[in-house]
Amino acid sequence: MAMKYRERSGKCALVRYRGGPVDGDIVEDRSQGEPVKIIIGAGQVPPGVEDILNEMAIGSQGEYIIPCDKAYGAHDPEGVKSYPRLSIKGGKSLKAGNVIPWKHPVSQQLVPVKVIAETKDTVTIDFNHLLAGKDLRYWFELVDLLD
Repeated sequence: MAMKYRERSGKCALVRYRGGPVDGDIVEDRSQGEPVKIIIGAGQVPPGVEDILNEMAIGSQGEYIIPCDKAYGAHDPEGVKSYPRLSIKGGKSLKAGNVIPWKHPVSQQLVPVKVIAETKDTVTIDFNHLLAGKDLRYWFELVDLLD
């Protein structure tokens, strides 16, 4: 495995995929249309996905289980924070279960976060990745590998 790993690091994998938590619904479906470009070794995807892309033959497809520790890691209780409703854009109407975009303080990218509790005056937001703490089941097709 280590040999293949070095050979493919830095290559661009053209991939179709779909999947989600083992015990839940499909949350991502890129199984149709143009394949997604993933640079192997660039940290764009969890380590378990890179392992799979390093092992797959070009043109092959299959379903894989990715354990939580090779996916988005354990759920971190430190990632759960409460805020006054008024301090959040649209905070007045937020309900438990809502997923909202949140600007990441470091990357400045919008990331999805989940409202997990609410009171009249506050909302509690879980900043963990939506799939943290879960084993994943994904189908992959490795369409091609480019330099």
